[in-house]
Amino acid sequence: MKKFIAVFATAAMTFSSAAYADGGVNVVVNGNTIDTQGIIVEDTTLVPVRGVFEELNFDVSYDEETKTATLTSSKYTVSITAGDDVIYVNGEAKTPIVPQQIYEGRFMIPLRTVAEAIDAEVDWEPETKTAIVTKSMGLKIGGIQSL
Repeated sequence: MKKFIAVFATAAMTFSSAAYADGGVNVVVNGNTIDTQGIIVEDTTLVPVRGVFEELNFDVSYDEETKTATLTSSKYTVSITAGDDVIYVNGEAKTPIVPQQIYEGRFMIPLRTVAEAIDAEVDWEPETKTAIVTKSMGLKIGGIQSL
């Protein structure tokens, strides 16, 4: 019986770690490399919420009790709760392929689902395992809003 439990525990640990890719995913936002790396879970890139969205000029807050991150900008309010299978963008539900989760103490979110919901573009460089996020910041030039 002890042997069965040991084999089962080893298999469970191997299975859970197999869901994550070898090494991390590099993340570049508007040309700036984010300090913390993302991960790949079931072919979906998850990235740390704070680094990416602060680089996109979002205010990021986190409620430890509810495990909910709120991202706000002048145009968007995004509400993301760890473990939920839905993300809310301006009150509209978006369903990612892989749910947001806490991984090694960091709140990781499905990059493409959230980025595209806020009108950002996401590209992938497989050779370097780099996710590239580009979003116009809507700078004002001479009183005219540029996009």
